[in-house]
Amino acid sequence: MSKLFSSKLNNCLNIAQSHIYPFTCFICNQAGHNSDLCHACSQDLHQVEQTCPICDIELTTDSNACGRCLKTTPHFDKITSLYRYEGTAAFLIQSLKFKAQHSCAKIMGELMADHMANLNKQPDALMAVPLHPKRLRERGFNQSHFLTEYLKKHLNIPDHSDCLTRIVNTSSQSSLKAPERRSNIKNAFRYEPIKGINSVAIIDDVVTTGSTADEIAKTLKSQGVERVEIWAFARA
Repeated sequence: MSKLFSSKLNNCLNIAQSHIYPFTCFICNQAGHNSDLCHACSQDLHQVEQTCPICDIELTTDSNACGRCLKTTPHFDKITSLYRYEGTAAFLIQSLKFKAQHSCAKIMGELMADHMANLNKQPDALMAVPLHPKRLRERGFNQSHFLTEYLKKHLNIPDHSDCLTRIVNTSSQSSLKAPERRSNIKNAFRYEPIKGINSVAIIDDVVTTGSTADEIAKTLKSQGVERVEIWAFARA
């Protein structure tokens, strides 16, 4: 099948889909704007223009990096997030994680894939932030794994999430302050190295203090991974 014919076929299918099954906004049920979000709800996804080039936290002054990264270099090389954890972004994450609205994963995953496709260099592998088996049984799913599946499909990057496991059933990070989060997550992960995997993107829904990201990066780099990036839908 030629690329021209394939492109025309996809266009025809998209037009047919829009008439037979029109997009409807997941949040407000209005007509979707070429997606499952309407224009107004899409506009409520807020990007941060000026961030630390390492941890992606918002900067209030002109600086090469935030004070924390300048003081102590994290184990991860870079965090890349799409939006602030507020408005539509927070609603999608909370609906997926706490209400099992799995359709949110499609919206989030496709938005992430579109953004990450523009990066200059892609990693050797994707890995979802793992849940402990007990927590996974309680929740029934891992939201980060859902996002990883969409990124794998759209970016054609291998998913090696099965090589990264959480071996300690830590307390929920959301109820802890930053120092407690770092202590809580210490030595909580295990990575089984894969030959030829030198760079990894860790996939998460939201990054808050970066403690989990840093501990995972520390674990991977102790086993020979050279570069670890964190790709998240939102940054708190």
